[in-house]
Amino acid sequence: MQDLVVVVNLNGSACRMMAQKLRAEHFYCRIVSSACAAEDIQRMGARGIVLAAGVSGEAADVPFLMDYLQTGLPMLCVGDSALSLCQTLGGELSEPVPQDGAMQIHLDASDALLDGMEDTDRYQPTARFMSLDGAQATPIATTDGGMLGFHASRRDVWGFSFQLERNDPFSSHLLVSFCQNICGCTAWWTNQALIDRAREEIDRAANGGSALCSLSGGIDSGVCAVLGNLAIGHKLHCIFIDTGLLRKNESEQVMAYYHDNLGLNLRRIDAHEEFLTALAGVSDPAEKERIVTERLMSILSREAAAIDDIRLVIQGTNVTDTLYRPHTGSTIDGLPIIEPVRELFKDEIRQVGQELGMPAVLVNRQPFPGSGLASRIMADVTAERLDILREADDIFRHDVEDSNQNKRLWQYFAALALSPFPDGGYVVTLRAVQTAEGAAGNTARFTADLLERVTAHILAQCPKVQRVFYDLTPSKSYKRANL
Repeated sequence: MQDLVVVVNLNGSACRMMAQKLRAEHFYCRIVSSACAAEDIQRMGARGIVLAAGVSGEAADVPFLMDYLQTGLPMLCVGDSALSLCQTLGGELSEPVPQDGAMQIHLDASDALLDGMEDTDRYQPTARFMSLDGAQATPIATTDGGMLGFHASRRDVWGFSFQLERNDPFSSHLLVSFCQNICGCTAWWTNQALIDRAREEIDRAANGGSALCSLSGGIDSGVCAVLGNLAIGHKLHCIFIDTGLLRKNESEQVMAYYHDNLGLNLRRIDAHEEFLTALAGVSDPAEKERIVTERLMSILSREAAAIDDIRLVIQGTNVTDTLYRPHTGSTIDGLPIIEPVRELFKDEIRQVGQELGMPAVLVNRQPFPGSGLASRIMADVTAERLDILREADDIFRHDVEDSNQNKRLWQYFAALALSPFPDGGYVVTLRAVQTAEGAAGNTARFTADLLERVTAHILAQCPKVQRVFYDLTPSKSYKRANL
């Protein structure tokens, strides 16, 4: 195991920012949930722990904080996790103090972590200052109001109650210093290093036998399929399960790109009727997702049983899946599952795809839910409703692309619902999100001309659609952004 630092996810955006800053500096980090036990972190061979929290002014809930301290591993607590650390060490927190303008933060450059760093500043509406007995900690980041950062005595443990910022050089310097100077890690992480490691892992697990990869057409499973093909060639059996829940022409595009252009050993399975039957009469989104997932796993299991000398299953799981979605297990019918990109965010997986030479049309494919268009129909799923939504979605996407608006968007799509108005029929809702990964993102501000053009095209091509709306609701969470 090469050097690694564990980032404990206490706040999604803070965790993502810190992990990506570390990887940009070529330090290998693994993201784990706040429920990860200290012994699990030790088994990973971690050389340090980063607690990535936001700044709400309230001590973060860190279930295993004392256990983490007892490992003796270096630890960096940022944001609200520093408040928790302060209290755990017997310190006290001030009441929230309103801040007028930027806080000028004086750094003790003689500290091992802050070696050579200059003073910095932070804009935040309020601050909670920490106080600890001198025998417990040394102040290393202070303002006129009090202490915002400390180094715990006789431990390689630091706490900073202010937020690290995405474009701030101090934030990068702090994380690099922690990994390099405190944890003794070397900077080895690159996309090519991940590719080499994945190929070796797949080849070793296959051990001369075959493997199965379910290819949805998305970037996660696509990168995994290409990695598997590089590792074991045509001993990798890829299946594309055509659920009938895909976007317009998507089935043909998947086969053309991956089978015809990339030369993968790929077979299409027509499962339209199977999924329509299973979803009949179901309108609850969670139940739709459960049914689709179960049917996909059933087909995957059936196909695996038909492959001679199969040794493993390759699955396109990303880091967001591991943190926010139920774990589906580490085996399928006793076959081990390998997840080559499970530690990466979506944009990082796209970078690996580019490194692998995959065409832009595959690398930049929009995120799409596992339950497909079924999750974008706000009613039970029928063949007619799928056809209407498929057409409306295609019109919206093409009109956005024709106006050259798509390059600034993370995701844009249509959803379908039964009309509540007296004229009956259906209502189409359009949505476009700008922020990467969709977390806490803003909706795109399209011109009235574009929205009127899209509406006219949908009403002309989809006679049963009576109304078209544009959704301006900001994304509040990962789940909402991944409809």
